Amino acid sequence: MLEIRNLHARIVDDGTEIIRGLNLTVKAGEVAAIMGPNGSGKSTLSYILAGREDYEVTDGDILYNGQSILEMDPAERATSGIFLAFQYPMEIPGVATMEFLKVAMNEQRKARGEEPLKIPEFLKRVKDAAALLDMDMAMLKRPLNVGFSGGEKKRAEILQMKLLEPKLCVLDETDSGLD
Repeated sequence: MLEIRNLHARIVDDGTEIIRGLNLTVKAGEVAAIMGPNGSGKSTLSYILAGREDYEVTDGDILYNGQSILEMDPAERATSGIFLAFQYPMEIPGVATMEFLKVAMNEQRKARGEEPLKIPEFLKRVKDAAALLDMDMAMLKRPLNVGFSGGEKKRAEILQMKLLEPKLCVLDETDSGLD
């Protein structure tokens, strides 16, 4: 499912090389944990997998289901089934969590050649998933992650993961900021 071959990557702004010669293979159904001290490149790897532009791959390749993702933009990576749960989830003022979920789910469906969800079906899926996480639906009417506690932000990401049904989940510091 995921194969990283001799990956070298640096920070674009200052040229600092963070990852040097990383090799990793993760098969479908496997769980891999990458551990190391602060500054060792764990978050950098997750950002590179998601396609963040602050980082540049200078050598090597990343294959997802046998295809290189290095030329894919972040949206293409997401619609192909790659999900990144951030160490510090971003706040997006002015965008209701429900609207974000609806757009994200329908973009995934569009990429698979499926019709957009009708509102009743969308609401049912969100309510069912939120109930599994013991989330108050009122929280989903608020702007995405704005004013959320650390635990609420993590639950919102888990909700996104449940609803988007990614094939590859990259969870960066899942216990960071929990309350």
